Amino acid sequence: MTYLPSLYKARGVPIKSPVCAICLDRTRGKTLARPLTHGVTIWLCEPHHSVQFLRRNAGRDFVVTLERTWRSHGCLTRARSRALDAHLRAIRATGTTITRVRPGSYAWPRLRQEAEACFARGDHIFSTIVRLRERYVHGDANPPSIRTMRRWFAQGRWLRLPVLLPAS
Repeated sequence: MTYLPSLYKARGVPIKSPVCAICLDRTRGKTLARPLTHGVTIWLCEPHHSVQFLRRNAGRDFVVTLERTWRSHGCLTRARSRALDAHLRAIRATGTTITRVRPGSYAWPRLRQEAEACFARGDHIFSTIVRLRERYVHGDANPPSIRTMRRWFAQGRWLRLPVLLPAS
């Protein structure tokens, strides 16, 4: 019988952390959790975790690879499918301009940029939101709501726009 690859006794694959959702048996190095929308979180190696890979070919490399993998494993759920669709929509929105009056949450542009920089790094969503909101809890203006900041994450603007760190 010829050799068939498997993760059992695979050499060089990390055993104390999950394998990369894209590399699978070729995973090398540390994997990081990457939260998507719709409650979906995946583990990716550092090259696949980068925003550059998530944007490559208008996001299709990332989406097609995960969709085919999940479909072949029989675990392409509605939430996963919607998360992949949301990823593509976020990237396709590149270059669109908003001409209507912006809502109140846009009164916090630097806070949103800082939050999006954290989201782009893959930081935990809720702890990022709590940390940033605590900074303004005793200020003159109310900070954006948790729901608004979760919407910032769901919109995924860092996938289509360059991540700018706020000026201090």
